[in-house]
Amino acid sequence: MAESAALTAVINQAVQIGANLIVETGSRLYRLKEDIEWIESKMRHFKSCLKDAESKQGGSYEVANLINEMRDLALDIEDILDTYLPEIESHKGKGPFRFVKHAACILCYGATANTFAWKIERIKRRAQDIEATRERCRINLDTDGGNADMDVWDRRKKFLVAPESIFVGRKDTLQEVKEKLRSSDLDCKMICIVGDAGVGKTTAGKNIYKEMKNEFTSSALVYVSNEPRVPELLLEIAKLVGLEKEKMEENLEANLCSLLNEKRCLIFLDDIWKNETWDELKNVIPINSRNCSRIIITSRYTHVGRYIGGESSLIELKLLDQEKSWELFSESMNSSLENMSERFPPIELEDIAKKIVKRCGGLPLAIVVAVGLLRQRRRNKHAWNEVLDILSTSSENNCSKILSLSYKDLPHDLRPLFLYFGLFPEDEEIVVFDLAKAWLAEKLIRDDGNRNPDEIAAAKLEMLSDRNLIQVSKRDLDGRVIRCRIHDLLHVFCIEMAEENNFFCTSHNIHSNSFSMLRRLTIDNTSQYSFSNSKTPKLRTLLCFSKSGEERSLIPNEIGNLSSLTCLKLRGKFQKIPSTIRNLKKLVTLDIGKASFYCDLPRTILRMKHLKHLLIGGGLFESNKCTKLNVGNEVCLPNIETLSNVSGTILKARSLQELSNLRELGLYGTNDEHLNVISGKTPISEKLHKLRLSVSQKFKRLNLSHYDHLTKLTLIVNFIPSLTPDIIEFPPNLIYLSLARMVFIEDPMKVLKELPRLEILSLLYNEYRKPITFDFSGENSFPELQVLSIISDYVEIPELIVDQIGMPKLYKFECFQKDCNVPQRLREIMLVESSSIEEVSVLVLVLIMVYTVSSLFSSFLTIKY
Repeated sequence: MAESAALTAVINQAVQIGANLIVETGSRLYRLKEDIEWIESKMRHFKSCLKDAESKQGGSYEVANLINEMRDLALDIEDILDTYLPEIESHKGKGPFRFVKHAACILCYGATANTFAWKIERIKRRAQDIEATRERCRINLDTDGGNADMDVWDRRKKFLVAPESIFVGRKDTLQEVKEKLRSSDLDCKMICIVGDAGVGKTTAGKNIYKEMKNEFTSSALVYVSNEPRVPELLLEIAKLVGLEKEKMEENLEANLCSLLNEKRCLIFLDDIWKNETWDELKNVIPINSRNCSRIIITSRYTHVGRYIGGESSLIELKLLDQEKSWELFSESMNSSLENMSERFPPIELEDIAKKIVKRCGGLPLAIVVAVGLLRQRRRNKHAWNEVLDILSTSSENNCSKILSLSYKDLPHDLRPLFLYFGLFPEDEEIVVFDLAKAWLAEKLIRDDGNRNPDEIAAAKLEMLSDRNLIQVSKRDLDGRVIRCRIHDLLHVFCIEMAEENNFFCTSHNIHSNSFSMLRRLTIDNTSQYSFSNSKTPKLRTLLCFSKSGEERSLIPNEIGNLSSLTCLKLRGKFQKIPSTIRNLKKLVTLDIGKASFYCDLPRTILRMKHLKHLLIGGGLFESNKCTKLNVGNEVCLPNIETLSNVSGTILKARSLQELSNLRELGLYGTNDEHLNVISGKTPISEKLHKLRLSVSQKFKRLNLSHYDHLTKLTLIVNFIPSLTPDIIEFPPNLIYLSLARMVFIEDPMKVLKELPRLEILSLLYNEYRKPITFDFSGENSFPELQVLSIISDYVEIPELIVDQIGMPKLYKFECFQKDCNVPQRLREIMLVESSSIEEVSVLVLVLIMVYTVSSLFSSFLTIKY
């Protein structure tokens, strides 16, 4: 919701300014401090009355206008604060007296102190008018208003692995499909699952795919969607079925076709909309190969399924009857209970629940979203009857009713975060790490310096997941959501609500009359949009998704005109980023992690003083002029907090010493110079809490013992021989440790078991020199360890020595290796099915491959002027 997002952003911005504003009572800037405090207080006041205002909005034009006025006021305040915040932040930590001098200069040069005070006075008069209208309309305040941001995510409370979607009412269909796929007499080796949106096609397809993929030599699952990028789809399939890298770079289609003809593969193509899409795919994906390969396809259109596979291939999913609908509702409700002995819904609510289920019209998506809605409400007749009454009186279709009600039932802080999913392409698998940085840039979640913003983002996503509004694709070992997506119908809903509330625009619904107020925009082709600040003077967020198969897109020089831009995200094939990006003085997040490997990056990025989050893709910098870059003093990122996937060729060791605000660092191509700086007497940043290092050469020592705030560490060492654990000194407060591609010649548990706070230990694709053993036993061994994961290819893992005393808090163990000899105690707590473990291993393997490939590119990387 636009007004909620605007109020939230202003509150968080005011809090940030207030924390940085150090002035003495009686100074000329003390009035500024008072004004900032008034802004924060008044915006919280307005936010607390939104819930009651919305409930009365339908029958009153004055109330609807009141909500719009609050939104417009918040947006105007945001514009005023944006004039001062960057300079105020730049003087942080310089002391009160020195700050007074510099801040006075800011007001003189930007807008005089009198002008600023005059603007605030005008704002206050408008606020008084709004307050008078609120009282006249009898809008009540919500005492809990705006406190959703205080929710804290508890990793022990949540699922460690995302549960499978409940598949109810389709068991006969499921069995029929499996029998067809296993049949050696099937003429057309294809199954086409068709049905309306939300009927459960993807759930059915995934269930079949996950159960059967181990029966095939190779397998691949890809999402197609309405506007597919066929070259990307083919590349993704090629990676999943194991096509060599060299064959992917040249003659991809011919090489992939040849491989699929040779192997027995299971291919799942989810959500094909058009016959033309299949026409582009069918010549590459053979459907009548002699090796008994199989293809699963889903489509919402029967005629598309018939065109692709013929009448005999069709499996049509219809709406559930009342009995099956109730079964799905009950199992969904009960699966969410922490106390499995509790009956839910209670007997006294069963009649109401059955009426609500009937209103869902047999659509599985509507039923599970209704479950998420009721799960958040009080368990009494009044609360549930409210839902039933709304569904009974609405004239919308069944699914629209549920989606609309679920959205309106969200806390105000969650609404803009949910709508944000509409900015991404349909069927996009969204990386939570990237998403959180965009939320931070827009101040939709607040970094208060005490809590990790990633923890706040994780809590928000868990809330949306609990309501079944997002689908969790992957979780980390600690249970945190790391990838998620949104159902097609919910994606369309987000776009419709965003347009209605003027929250964002897509390239398909831009209206010229809304340009002047536009704050968020997502485009799939840079040529469709004119990068003119005169047209979009208030644009804060721009997401560009370049379509594959086209020539590499150009980001025009005019992008430097977007003076209010705070978040820029690029994905796809881009030729380069122009040096005019240096003009984006307010840019906080620059996400180019999924742009083309052949995109040149200007050196000016390393001098952007206000940039906080820089997400760079491995191997992004490519140039024929392979020159060594000595950035040295040219790195000027005083406020940088996140550097992700940056090459050691780009970020010189001495530059690390200048990044005092760094919280997260992902560095590949790490050399001795980097390790020496990181291991120096003082930390490169006292705030560093997440570190990922990929090392491609032998090193002598890595000392992290003085990094008190470092809690998450990943080391990828590329099979350097004779690596012993004593050359690494670990942080004292480490919680999460992942060691990948290392060579152990002695037991590392001698060191690791004494880490006092370690909760998660992951050992990935390492080598172990015999006769090494892993000893987890002993009274003081791993006192806080909760999750232990050992994943290997075909390398035999060491013998695991375990007793009943060591690892007293361990409750999850996974070991992915054929014929792994697991002690009885660990077998008893293996909670993860082998299929789920395989998904984790594939994800980690892909990550390692990215780092390896990136390291190979590192010698060719450069940054141009």
